[in-house]
This record gives sequence, structure tokens and C-alpha cells, in this order.
Amino acid sequence: MKLRSKVLSLGLGMTFLSVSLLGAGMGAVQREGYMEQVRVRARAFLSVVAAASVRDLASNRIEELDRVVASLLEKDLKDWDIRFVALVDSHRRVVAHTSQPLYGTVLDDPFTVEAAESDAPVVRDGSGDTDVLLASMPVTTAVPGQPGIRWGTVVAGFGLERVRSHLLDLLGIAAGAVALALLLTAAPLVLLLHRQLVRPVQVLTGAVRAFAAGDLARRTRLRCRDELAELSHGFNDMAERIEGQTRDLERQVAERTHELAEANRALTEANTRLQGLATTDGLTGLHNYRHFASALSDEVQRSRRSRLPVSLLMIDVDRFKAFNDSQGHPAGDQVLRDLARHVRSRLRRTDHACRYGGEEFSVILVETPGEDARRVAEDLRSLVARERFCDAGGNRVVPVTISVGVASFPADAETAEDLVKAADAACYLAKQGGRNRVEAARKPPMSLEG
Repeated sequence: MKLRSKVLSLGLGMTFLSVSLLGAGMGAVQREGYMEQVRVRARAFLSVVAAASVRDLASNRIEELDRVVASLLEKDLKDWDIRFVALVDSHRRVVAHTSQPLYGTVLDDPFTVEAAESDAPVVRDGSGDTDVLLASMPVTTAVPGQPGIRWGTVVAGFGLERVRSHLLDLLGIAAGAVALALLLTAAPLVLLLHRQLVRPVQVLTGAVRAFAAGDLARRTRLRCRDELAELSHGFNDMAERIEGQTRDLERQVAERTHELAEANRALTEANTRLQGLATTDGLTGLHNYRHFASALSDEVQRSRRSRLPVSLLMIDVDRFKAFNDSQGHPAGDQVLRDLARHVRSRLRRTDHACRYGGEEFSVILVETPGEDARRVAEDLRSLVARERFCDAGGNRVVPVTISVGVASFPADAETAEDLVKAADAACYLAKQGGRNRVEAARKPPMSLEG
């Protein structure tokens, strides 16, 4: 919400609240005045009815009581706001009523019960959805110096529609007064606020936004002589200094940026070459032993945190020395390159394939338990066994096999070093078992000494 809207809303809201509270107070006072008039009128009416019916009620002259009620019916009760009139005896039995079907019935509603038990007049205002004021008056024979004899009770209901109508009219007048007050207040308030506060603030805000967006030449011009004018002068002075310093910095930054870009380009190329040489085996293109040692340590630490296993494959080419002796070292190098290609083709991007040394390869299988690692190793072994490799003449006729040892952390080892030893020992078992085999790490038997 903008400043003008906030200030205007606050001013109008305070005006509305003040006028509304005043109107509510006046309405409450006026309502109480109307209700007091109804109560006085009710007591006076009941006193007249009680005085007119006391002799007939004491003599049990029902016909005369009916005539009293009938005389009321001859009048227009609506003009008096009277809903009903009832005469009941000491047992709350109706002896006369403006509604003939109720004659002879016993009234047991809460108000009639209270009225019959009270020695004084009872008045209850309408509440909620009830638009009727209930009033009662004991019918007694007064004897000077003696308690009177009670013969019954007169009960009547008086409508409050006229009171509520007056209150609604008053509410309408109050609402109109509030609207008029807001209308008369809004126009001068908007003009005054716009000229003295909103417009200067808008000018300052626009200048600040433009300056922040890069328009360093933006300045403000305010004709007022207050704190906003001082703020405007301060902004202009600050903008002058910042603009000069920014221009100087831009020139220096442009020169240094060009120099740094050239240096960074050369450094990046050098780092890329060094990283590749430091972690890549030049013959096979796999990771070298340096990368293997670092990656295995990291994966074991991650396995401890995540509680997910990591497995290691140690792969050794069977009778590789004899192959080199018979076919020559160039053919042996080609075998190692082909083996590296097959190993990469069966691994995920998250796994690590490394040349461990000579004719040995190692594979780190991330988040892989021992059984799954054994299946991967068996897949690699069978793939190599089916393949034919090039001889010294370049013909693919030479079979080559591999032996694979499998170990998992933490099932077979407690550290990265122990994991390497376990996988290497399993590879040795595969060699001893006839080569072209996959062997899993075997835990040493428990000692029975002690």
C-alpha cells in the first residue's frame, strides 16, 4: 500500500471510528429512553386494568372480566403496541384473555410463573429475536394498615416494533452523518497530504529508485522548506560523490577485469591439464591409484554416515605376463585398454573404475551390498571370457580371462585399508581356485582360545 493510501486510510479510519463511537453512544442512550417510555406506559396500563378488574376477580364474576377484556378489544390494540392481555387467578388459570381459545388454560411459561409468585410488578424487556416486552401487575385489594388480599395477576405483552423502528431511523441518520463527515473530511485531507507529504516523498522515492537502477545523474528538486527539503539536499550531495567515485572505479575495474580474465583463462587451462594428469591413468584412461585411494576413503566415510554399504572389486588379468611374452607389450597394452573399456561399459556414473597397477584394476561400487557386487563381478568376468582380444598381428583371436575378488564395507572390513586387503585376498583365492573366477571375501574363523 502506498504512503498516500496509508495516511488517508488512517485519517478516515480515525474519523469513522470517532463518529461511529459517538453515534453508538447516542443510540444506546436513545434506546434506553425509548424503552423507559414503554415500561412506564406498560405499568400505567396494567394499573388501570388491575384496578378495573379487582372487584370482579374477587367476586369471580367471569362475565364482567370478559367485558373488561372485550372493552380493550374494541380499541385498536396495535395503536397502543399491545400484543395480548391476560387475567389469571392465583393458580395461573386464565379467567380472561384477549385470545378466547386460551380461556381456562393454565399458563406455565417462565414469565407467568415468575409474575404469579412476585408481590411486585415484573417487567422483562425483549431480547434476541423477541420483539415483545412482558409486564405483570398483581391484582390485590388494598386495606389500610393491613396486607392486601391478592386475587390474581394481570399479564400483558407490548410490542417493540415501534422502538426498533425509531432506532433504525436513528441508525440511518447516524450512518448518513458518518458518510457526510467522511466525505467532507476526505477531500481536504487528500489535497493537503498530497501537496505537503505524498508528492515530495514520491519525488524522493523516484529519484532513489532511478539512482539505484543506474541513473547516476538523477537529482531531486523540492521547493518545500522542511525536513524533506533537507533530505533532498543530502541525497543530491551523496549522489554527486557516488557518481564521481563510481566513474573512477569503473575505469579501474575495466582495466583489471581484462587482465584477470586473461590470467584466469590460462590458469584454468593449466589446472584442467594438471588435474587430468594427476588422477588419470595415461594408458587406459581410467582413474589412477591416487584417485582410487582418495575416493575409497571418501566412500567409506560416506557409508558410515548413510549406513549404506560400499563394495570393492579387485580385478587381475590371468597369465598376463605370459601374454606379454608371447604377443608383445603393445598387444598387452591394447588388452588393458580393451579391458578398461569393458569395465566402464558395465558401471554406473557414480562408480569409480581405476587402474590399480600393472594388470590389476579396482572398481568402487557406491551404495552396493556384497551380493549385488558379486553379480556385477560375474557379469564382467563372463563378458571378458567371451571376448577375443588382438594378437601381435592385430587379429582378434586371443582369449583373455580375469579373476575378481569382492569385498564389502562394513560387512567384510572396518576400514578402507582392511577393505582393500579383503578384496585382494578374495582375488588371490580366485587365482588359487583355477582363475577365471569370482570369489567373495571370507571372514577369518573366530579364535577359540581364552
